[in-house]
Amino acid sequence: MRYLVIMEQGLELGIQGEEFEIRKSGAAIERVRVADISEVLVFGAVALTPACVSLLLARGIDTIFLTAKGMYRGRLAGPASKNVELRLAQFSRWQDNAARETMARAIVRGKIANQRNLLLRSQRELKLDRLASAVADMRRLLDSLESRTGIDTIRGVEGQAAAAYFGALGACIRNPAFGFTRRTRRPPRDPANAMLSFGYTILNLAMESAVARAGLDPMLGSFHSPEFGRPSLSLDLIEEFRPLLVDSLVLRLINRKQVGPEDFENPLGDEEPAWFGEGPEIQTEQPHEPRPVWLAETGRRVFFREWGRRLRESVFYEPRQEVRTMEEIMRFQVYHYARIIKGEESEYRAFVPR
Repeated sequence: MRYLVIMEQGLELGIQGEEFEIRKSGAAIERVRVADISEVLVFGAVALTPACVSLLLARGIDTIFLTAKGMYRGRLAGPASKNVELRLAQFSRWQDNAARETMARAIVRGKIANQRNLLLRSQRELKLDRLASAVADMRRLLDSLESRTGIDTIRGVEGQAAAAYFGALGACIRNPAFGFTRRTRRPPRDPANAMLSFGYTILNLAMESAVARAGLDPMLGSFHSPEFGRPSLSLDLIEEFRPLLVDSLVLRLINRKQVGPEDFENPLGDEEPAWFGEGPEIQTEQPHEPRPVWLAETGRRVFFREWGRRLRESVFYEPRQEVRTMEEIMRFQVYHYARIIKGEESEYRAFVPR
């Protein structure tokens, strides 16, 4: 995914020939070739000229609109896929309870396996009882998954695994400026959670684009139940990629000290935010609940730079017996799902790197 990301407030995005032109107070400050961009992300008060909107639609370049702090608002996209047969097959398969359960189990199996592998890599280096216990618990949950029936039961296994995983994730942090004790969202309560939430948002937006390009309906999944406004299929298909693309990246940014306290902001204005501890453990008993925390513009710039690098990293993709980038593998998994919908393949196989 080749992103054009515009965060500074008050800018304008226009077109000059075959280049995007970013303007400030009417003057061009940067130009980027249209051919080099597959998705545009716009944060806050950024204007798009009519000529720019027309070109984005004509070239099929998805444009995502977010608030200045990174909350999703909407997207500008071209016409929907004309592959009505695929969508009919998708709806038909959703009505098959056994098929939905099989898909949900495969999704959860892949997610837990990738979460466990992330902890296992840290455990080999750190040799902590906390990590060893979580790895063992997740192994037992994986082994039990095959005998569990019913989607709600499978969701319960996923929830138990998530509790074990996030309960141990803080032990993987080796930067004393950061701590992590539990997963908090809507809103995030500490910097690590702020990056996780931001990363999951960006990952889901990328997956929604891939799902739409494949001709699938992003609102109808198997593991995530359909709800008004929820892109259930996109959420299904990002599960296996959360630890691979977001969690591992967040740990890398923290442990390599590529982000620091100055890269976050507290929109409600705490004078002394309580979410930066002196070590990996944070105080959990505080007189006041910590205020919401968000990635500041400097933090988002670092995140996007490293996010692009992560998507371009190459790993072995077993179904094709070849090395491919993570971005390509995400797209391959969407088409793998589509082939199952069409009856060309029998069972979904989540991507779990060897």
